[in-house]
Amino acid sequence: MPKKRVLVVDDNALVRSMVRQLFESNADFEVSGEAENGRDAIQKAENLKPDLIILDLAMPVMTGIEAAPLLRKVLPDARLILFTVSEGPEVDRLARAAGIHAVVPKIRGASKLILKGQALLRSIEQEYLPAKRGTAR
Repeated sequence: MPKKRVLVVDDNALVRSMVRQLFESNADFEVSGEAENGRDAIQKAENLKPDLIILDLAMPVMTGIEAAPLLRKVLPDARLILFTVSEGPEVDRLARAAGIHAVVPKIRGASKLILKGQALLRSIEQEYLPAKRGTAR
């Protein structure tokens, strides 16, 4: 099975590096690129075609919430995870409204990113797997 491509988007270079190392240490993933803001993420996503995009909420130029609907237009099958220091019902509501598939608070640990990413990518694979008896879903 081919590795899933990940785009890491965060204005903090240290966070990007840590997330990159985390995903690259897992055999299921390869980090295809990094971006430091939402606008940069859209441009890179068009070229790199990632399966999974990890977005920070608060970034200069364009936030993760602002970038998410545009990323969904460019790559409707990509899964988006908001990885942020902010958490709570309002963040969840904004994320859902923007088309983000999951929110993972940074305080809970980056390891949750791998688990959430795997679950989201499994869900998209199941949408396209043929049903029993050879019929498509």
